[in-house]
Amino acid sequence: MFRPELPGKLAALRAVDLHRPGARAYVALGVPVLDEQLGGGLPCGAVTEIFGEAGQGAWWLGLRTLAQVPAKACALVEPGGTFFPPGAASLGVDLGRLMVVRESNRKHALWALGRIAREKSIAATLAAVPKLTDTDLRRLQLAAEDSGQTLMLLRSPSELSRASWGALRLMVCGEPGPGRRVVVEVLRMRGAAMPRPILLELDDDSMAVRTSAVLPHRADHTGLAQTAG
Repeated sequence: MFRPELPGKLAALRAVDLHRPGARAYVALGVPVLDEQLGGGLPCGAVTEIFGEAGQGAWWLGLRTLAQVPAKACALVEPGGTFFPPGAASLGVDLGRLMVVRESNRKHALWALGRIAREKSIAATLAAVPKLTDTDLRRLQLAAEDSGQTLMLLRSPSELSRASWGALRLMVCGEPGPGRRVVVEVLRMRGAAMPRPILLELDDDSMAVRTSAVLPHRADHTGLAQTAG
């Protein structure tokens, strides 16, 4: 487990002006087309759910977000054996500012996540805790609102039918074709028209984004945006 010293002076998170009163702060992902479709990036003070099968790009998106957080500490909660520090560092994650909690016991992991989500000195948290209940999600949403964190929850596609308290729901999946290709699709986004999916072509070695393109909406996910948050 990494136990970094939290910075004494914490810089403000990157904010995006949405040209309206009460605009929310975001963590931009550094991919112009993707940030534009998301209205600025992943929201601060809110829960973002990232759905995807193992190895299809959900972890990549979460770690890329952590890498974009300026100057503040971040956290990661995972069951153990999934997180690969050298790979995260290659994506730009500052391991010196990253607190990692590896816990295979779901109850203990959820307890740790709840404590971390309320910590105002942490800017963003990425967590992979299975089988979150509606009550779990509600508590995490309230914690993120209070702390101002960008709270990212990695979830299985089998949980898509469950109600959500998240401000943003994303589906991340691999795309057939030459090289490494990932599609990021918005299933739910509050306060905006549904954006179109984004196709990202990644470099095989660095996992940096080489090209990006906007795709048509996918009919197979119609209706998944209607949730109870």
